[in-house]
Amino acid sequence: MRKDLLTRIVGGFVIGMVLGHIVQFFVSMGIGQGSYAWVVPEFRAFFTNEISAIFAQSILTGLIGVTFALAALIFEVARWGMLKQYSAHFLVTAMIWIPIVMLLWMPKTMANVLSLVASFLGTYIITWFLQYKFSKRDIEKINAILSERGEEHDD
Repeated sequence: MRKDLLTRIVGGFVIGMVLGHIVQFFVSMGIGQGSYAWVVPEFRAFFTNEISAIFAQSILTGLIGVTFALAALIFEVARWGMLKQYSAHFLVTAMIWIPIVMLLWMPKTMANVLSLVASFLGTYIITWFLQYKFSKRDIEKINAILSERGEEHDD
């Protein structure tokens, strides 16, 4: 269990940092005017030098990765229904992801906040719907196998 937890933390941190740098690459394409912008100017303004800003950005994107890696454990709580699992996962990840993304990359306007929350929520609704359909299909396959064997099953 400890090894799995450590693997999740380290793996999540590395994946978060890598994805953060990929996002920064695309942000840089928009604001960099032909050169790579390691951080957006609004985030850079919080620090005395660019190295500190880059380091903080890397830590924050790593934290996003750790959050998603650890929050995935919510789906292993078997006694919770799918809706409760997704609701808890949504709340945990949104509480970390939204403020960090706003801090690192988004201009701080009400329209941007609403857009970010709406896209996060929309992604969750689509993901939940697809997962529900896949789970329902899998349950139907299992029930069909059990019916062929003459075993009882509960839907």
